[in-house]
Order: sequence, then structure tokens, then C-alpha cells
Amino acid sequence: MKLIVVLLLAASVAAQSPRDTFVTKFQNLVSNYLGSNTGKAVDMVAKDALALMSMDDITGHLMKEIIGLVPATKYFQALGMLTTFQGCIKKAGSTMDRAIAAVGGAFKSKLNPLLLKVQTKVKTMRSNKKAESAILNEVFNIANTDLTKALVQPVINAAMTQCTKAEYDCAVPPLNTVMPTSQYNIMRLLVVLLLIGSVAAQKAQFQTKFENLVTKYLGKNTG
Repeated sequence: MKLIVVLLLAASVAAQSPRDTFVTKFQNLVSNYLGSNTGKAVDMVAKDALALMSMDDITGHLMKEIIGLVPATKYFQALGMLTTFQGCIKKAGSTMDRAIAAVGGAFKSKLNPLLLKVQTKVKTMRSNKKAESAILNEVFNIANTDLTKALVQPVINAAMTQCTKAEYDCAVPPLNTVMPTSQYNIMRLLVVLLLIGSVAAQKAQFQTKFENLVTKYLGKNTG
């Protein structure tokens, strides 16, 4: 019986396509908020990548369609989360457009190299007359190799550096809802930035005091 179980498990793993493997990996490492619609979102992005669309166009397309992919059971939760986030951002003196631009900039800076890698492979395989199904599988093979925690964490870090502390504080609750944030360090960089800011402020204060003393001394000894 043990051998049969092992064989069945092996067959199950072997039966998973590169696309299905990626969907599962994405749900485990990035987000499972869309539930069974995760595959639809992945297919949309893959189709756009195969069409050689830019990162800006791909993210724009996804942003346009994402609300429709939220499961009905989570629709009111998502709406409430968005409303709360908008209110928080407004109190922080920011706007949704700025917040989205910050996140979009982070995604672009960290994920664009992967997109270019994928699209270079697509062009090469097409020039070699490979079937589109084979190209799609290879795209997912590349994505499966590159999608790791080591890829996700820098995206989070980049988003933090492009947000103010107040903006990022607003983003933490939604992040905790849609991402498995326990797997990542979502506060470390913020602490580092605060320390750097503190040091910079102290340096500026010291410089100002020094300049004031010099000015005062020169004033007394002038004329």
C-alpha cells in the first residue's frame, strides 16, 4: 500500500502543468486573496507577457480587472478595506494615485528584469518556430524558478522606500489581509529608514548649531 500511495503522489505532482505549479506557488508566496480566481489573474498576466506588453501596460490591465476577480464572498470585505485605506491615506495627506504610483514603481523596478527575461525567451522561441503552448510552458518554467521569497521581499522593500511612514502605516493592514506577511519582514526597512532619518536630523541640527556659533563668533570679532 505504501508504494501505491507514493506512486499516486508522484503521478499527481507530475500531472501538474508549469502553469498550475506557478498558481500554487503564487498563492503560497504572494497572495491567495483571489482564491480560485488566482489562476484567471495569472492567465491574464501571462497572456499580456506573451503579447510583449510593457510592465506599465500589464499592471494597468490588471488594476483595471482586479476588482472583478475578487471572489463574491470577499467583495464587501475588499470594499471596506479599500474605503478604510482611502480614508487613512487622505488623513496622511496623500492620495490613492500617489500610493498606487509608489507600489507600481516598486513592482516595475523589481519585476521588470524578470519580464524582460521572459519576453526575450518568447522572442527566441518564436523565431525558432516553437509552438505557442511550448512557449507558454517555458514562460511558466522561468516564473517558477524566479518566484521565491528572495524576489518578493525586495518588492516590499522597494514599496516601503517609495512611501512615507504614514502612507506605509496605512498599507500594513491591507498587506496583512492579502499577503502571507508572516513569511516576510515588512517592518525591518522602515526601522532602518527611521534610524537614518534620525541620524540625518541630528547631523542637520549639529551643523546648524555649528554655523550659528561660527556666525556669532565672527560677528563679535568683526570690525
